[in-house]
Amino acid sequence: KNIFQKINFVIKNKVLYFATHSKLFMKNSNVKDEILIYLEQEERPLAWLSRKTEIPYPTLYSIFIQRIMNLSDKNLAKINKAMDTDFIND
Repeated sequence: KNIFQKINFVIKNKVLYFATHSKLFMKNSNVKDEILIYLEQEERPLAWLSRKTEIPYPTLYSIFIQRIMNLSDKNLAKINKAMDTDFIND
């Protein structure tokens, strides 16, 4: 595995752990958390989402992992279409 796959694996597992073991986390969760949990359950990395949505990987990383960018309605629509979901922006 390359370094990005290893980092992605570690981050996904930490997010899933907190999502399933922390009531506080679930109370304060938002659409970004819900999407990450969904990806983990479907065993899909951010790289897959990037390919399916044509949203650059660095953009997704900044939105979901670094949390320094907001998730636009346009990108959320692409994500919902790619994953056949109906997430709603906060």
